[in-house]
Amino acid sequence: MMGTPSDLALLQKYNEEHICPGANSNKLLLLRSEGPRLYGRTGNNLIEFLHALQFAREQDVTLGIMSDSWAFGVVLKMWMSIQDDDWETQFEKAFCVKIFHSKDEVKGYDLVYPELTDNRDLTERLFKWTSNEPLHEYIGDQSKLIQSMYKKYNTGDGTQLKGAPVRDMCSGIKALFGDKKNVLYSVIHQRSLEGAPGEHLLKVVSKKSGCDPVAALHMGPDYVKSILKPLGMLKYPIVLITDGQEFSVMQRLLNDPEISPNLRLVPEEATWVGGDITLAVMSDVFIGNPASTFSGFIAKSRLALGKGHSYLFRAKNEKGEWHTTCGDTCIFDKKIMGSMS
Repeated sequence: MMGTPSDLALLQKYNEEHICPGANSNKLLLLRSEGPRLYGRTGNNLIEFLHALQFAREQDVTLGIMSDSWAFGVVLKMWMSIQDDDWETQFEKAFCVKIFHSKDEVKGYDLVYPELTDNRDLTERLFKWTSNEPLHEYIGDQSKLIQSMYKKYNTGDGTQLKGAPVRDMCSGIKALFGDKKNVLYSVIHQRSLEGAPGEHLLKVVSKKSGCDPVAALHMGPDYVKSILKPLGMLKYPIVLITDGQEFSVMQRLLNDPEISPNLRLVPEEATWVGGDITLAVMSDVFIGNPASTFSGFIAKSRLALGKGHSYLFRAKNEKGEWHTTCGDTCIFDKKIMGSMS
């Protein structure tokens, strides 16, 4: 149950075959070999990959990826694991990219950003790049790319680069609910965002979206219940996924008599970035932090897959009641999210 046809109407036309960008150009945006540093963690890296794909489309340049690129290190551990000799062809077709195996193959191309030879510098440039497309077209383009990932989500079969085994994206769901079908549950993503810098970032988003400047950081019981109670979801499992840096959040939720009986944590052996993403994407209700790129990717994935009930932008009105200040599409809006869009 991934949404009604009307929910997906906006995305329909983007599912048609099209000519890959750069077909009539000699320009190449190259994602180079895996290096020691990237700009940010998983949420940032996913944005950098998606921005690179979007940049290639809008600028009509070829997106090239070295066969040992950091991009594969990000994507293949969760999606499109290597299971046969045809995986490169499948990857190229899915994302309209070209895979290179040596620097010699790149000769003759006119490189975009040739001065950015360090992965840290290039990924930062990609992260901070913003699309020039109208919002509805940008949502369509990005949603199609995200859909392409989930068509090939990893189930524990196959390998990553260099033969490393992959994990099951559904490991968190299986650890909590086994083989049960149609389980109703909510997910809270609590991200500390490393203190003061994270608080500042949320305040910036708050000014543009109208959301509360601290509530999504603290995830207080009142905040959580304002979402779950009207939906009748307090009586179903409430799963907390967290970076583990702010124990006080979990403690406050455990101390609340309405939340505590159904609060769940993923077993440590099943906790990893891919499993947490899938748990949140497939939940019936998702409560996240708009200043977290990890929450943002989850919310984007839910919209791309036709899922509703994502709550990232909330504030109290003049009556002291919590309400949503910005809809699901706000997570893609550069005027609100800036480089995180």
